[in-house]
Amino acid sequence: MLLGAALAGAAGIGFATNSTAAKVAYEGGTNPLTFLTLRSVLAAVLVLIIIVANRRSLRMPMRRRLAAFAIGGLLAVYSYGTLASIQFIPVALAILILYTFPLLTSIYTWVSGQERPTFLAVGALLVAFFGLVLALDIQGDALDLRGVGLAAMAALGLTTVIILNNRLVGDGDSQPITFHMMLSASIVFAVVTWIAGDYALPETLAGWTGFLIGPSAYAAAIVTVFVAISLAGPAPAAMSMNVEPVASLTFGFLILGQALSSLQILGAGLVIAAVLSLRLSDIRIPGAKMERKP
Repeated sequence: MLLGAALAGAAGIGFATNSTAAKVAYEGGTNPLTFLTLRSVLAAVLVLIIIVANRRSLRMPMRRRLAAFAIGGLLAVYSYGTLASIQFIPVALAILILYTFPLLTSIYTWVSGQERPTFLAVGALLVAFFGLVLALDIQGDALDLRGVGLAAMAALGLTTVIILNNRLVGDGDSQPITFHMMLSASIVFAVVTWIAGDYALPETLAGWTGFLIGPSAYAAAIVTVFVAISLAGPAPAAMSMNVEPVASLTFGFLILGQALSSLQILGAGLVIAAVLSLRLSDIRIPGAKMERKP
């Protein structure tokens, strides 16, 4: 179990590496659509290799396959929201907003009648909201609402993907579903980028470094999540993956020079603590098998 939790933490660092590398790639001349096209294709190929290596079947009923493709379209939307938002706001803030999805899934369970709100859950929600206000520094002049809006869209999109994916996977094998989702997202990004004529390769060495490292780290992190869940189960893996916001904050400062104020760091800490309190509670979050990615 400890090995699985450690691998899940490594996956969280991998996802943070992807986001940080994306910002470096943008500064080198590429754009979110081009970056995401490469990322999705690479991830789909790697997941397919794992499925073939494990001699698992990709066969499934047509209705189930189409549902996976449809969820993949939502995956593309939330992925774009995440990586487009970092053009306007610091990477750490974008990932922090994205990581409110456990709170959003809890709200969904309350509204849908699947769970009853507890004192701890409501308290965590209020703390997270207050922390987010502090982290975003909404009274400051530097806040770009475009980035906040895109990150919020990503959080809502990820919440939807988790809920729908949980229903589709059930107690079955998630890997074939993940492959179809990644394949669908790859097609969406490739077609949209082609129609928009928006392919843009990096023009600098640093840009190429980020362009190659980011998608590679993302694909490796997805595979690591599969292994972590098989070793530790979904709950410990999800707990350990909360390292991503912390890693994003660290990488943003060390690599991108995106320093947050003490008050913003306090706010980020409150949000992370609120999410962790939900993870540690017995509140069931839909989609536990795929808590963060794809």
